[in-house]
Amino acid sequence: FPAEAPRSRFARPRVSEFEALWLRRVVEVPDDWPRAVLHVGACDWECTVYLNRQLVGVHRGGYDPWALDITDFLREGGGRASQVEVMIRVWDPTDSGCEYGVTPPVPCNRCCKTGWQPRGKQSLQPGFIMYSAATGPWQDVWLEEGRHRCLI
Repeated sequence: FPAEAPRSRFARPRVSEFEALWLRRVVEVPDDWPRAVLHVGACDWECTVYLNRQLVGVHRGGYDPWALDITDFLREGGGRASQVEVMIRVWDPTDSGCEYGVTPPVPCNRCCKTGWQPRGKQSLQPGFIMYSAATGPWQDVWLEEGRHRCLI
């Protein structure tokens, strides 16, 4: 559930553009997996993934699924670490993000300092046709065995 949802473990009515959410979980990765892939169904908006405190990747966008091959980050001293710490940092500028429909003008000096973010009807002050923001993972996040090296 997004952070603003009553059923989330955050249960926050709003998350401002000056705050970031951190999610942390220690997971077991079987030693016999040839590759390990971390999938994110959707996360609003800027999602940064760390594995054992090392930066793995960053994704911006709130509606599309994405994945990271984390295999190379599991290696420690030539072996495979079976227990790993996954940390996800989420930042969502919502009302402070740039709202240009297709692409921001270049150069964009007005709002692109906080991030160009098409946001639809999300708002920190919902009402009329605007609805509450949805910050953080709002679809499943899971770890999966990968068979072959692939470009993601």
